[in-house]
Amino acid sequence: MYCSPLVHVGQMHRCSSVTMLIALAHAFRIRMCGNTYLSDVWLIGSEVASFKLSGCSAKSLLPLQLVMVCRKPLEAREVAIIRRMKRVLKLPITKIASVLDRNKTSIYKALEKGWKQSKRGRPAALTRMDVTHLVRTLKAMQQKAKARQEITLAMLKKRAKCKVSGRCIREALKKRNIKFRKMRSKPLLTKADQRARFKFAQHFRLKSTAWWQKNIHLHIDVKNFPAYIHAQARDIAAMRTVRGAYRQLGQGLDEAYVVLPKELRYNPGAKSVKVLAGVAVGRVRMWHVLEQKWSGRAAAAVYAGPVINALQRTWPGKRVFHVLEDNDPTGFKSGRGEAAKKTAGIKAFVIPKRSPDLNVCDYALWSAVNRKMRRQELSFPRAKREARSEYVLRLRRAAQSLSRSFVERSIGDMKRRCQLLYARRGGLFEEGGRRCMS
Repeated sequence: MYCSPLVHVGQMHRCSSVTMLIALAHAFRIRMCGNTYLSDVWLIGSEVASFKLSGCSAKSLLPLQLVMVCRKPLEAREVAIIRRMKRVLKLPITKIASVLDRNKTSIYKALEKGWKQSKRGRPAALTRMDVTHLVRTLKAMQQKAKARQEITLAMLKKRAKCKVSGRCIREALKKRNIKFRKMRSKPLLTKADQRARFKFAQHFRLKSTAWWQKNIHLHIDVKNFPAYIHAQARDIAAMRTVRGAYRQLGQGLDEAYVVLPKELRYNPGAKSVKVLAGVAVGRVRMWHVLEQKWSGRAAAAVYAGPVINALQRTWPGKRVFHVLEDNDPTGFKSGRGEAAKKTAGIKAFVIPKRSPDLNVCDYALWSAVNRKMRRQELSFPRAKREARSEYVLRLRRAAQSLSRSFVERSIGDMKRRCQLLYARRGGLFEEGGRRCMS
């Protein structure tokens, strides 16, 4: 139990040792440990005149242990309680102070209109203006470096002429949500690329979700899938999907926390699967495996075969089709490819160069297929070994099993992406968020 804080100690030499013990407990807010507690103390002038004990005799007070209790400032929650006790319960100040183990001065301060929670401890080494100056200096240094040089805290401290430690700077930046993070990997855009992307966004940012689903008859792209046909290869594929793990310091080199670097090439023992895929009207409408090298000749063959067949099945009765594709000069933009599109009545819906964030296959389809494949492989026995033809068939089934709602949301997300692209004036934009495809 906490002792009452209302005792003032004076002329301690006139009191007995027991009285001094009790008075000290009051004056310094000391908790009294044991079977005895102090219930009431009355004051006459500056001396302790009398006291009442509960639990045992005065002799048992001598071996008591004293534990210091830290004084804590009033917090906003405690002030709210005090005001409610005064206004709603109509309790007197003395009673509120007794219940909350506070002195009356603190209660009066809490009831004042202009009460503010007091700050304790030493003053901050960096003021708000200092931190703002650090943030601006850091941004200017990073813009000047253009990702060609790593900006360290020591460099920032020297440039900003700051006299605090590097740790203090790091903690101040952390409060502004600025931390040392890994560089993002994105296409390197030139000024011409940014202008072309901004012009594209200006033209299509007001198009509705339904427009993207009805007026683009097929979204196509080519993807190379490694064939993970045995247990070790499947382990490598699964490792490359893991972002990190919760662990303690010193556990980083344990087997459970180590993955193969993504930049390290791995030969799974089977030829990769090159696929030309197309999505439209809520489904994967084309999934064609390219066994020959991708070239103008191969592009002309697929335009005259799988592409036009998928378009005619999906949009019967149409004579002219609009197909969204990237700016691949090897196949899509080759001379033979352009001639084959003209013959088949296909018009290319042109997107800017180096813009995978505007192709549904790049920002949604490939990752969804890979996730389905990895989930299936988690239940495979270690001894299972697939033939390449079996892997190709499973890849096709994974793509064709994607839900209609997922594909429709992915295509309709072009509206949001064009708006984000317009806001960034053709620059790179954050593709993630709650509305990002899962």
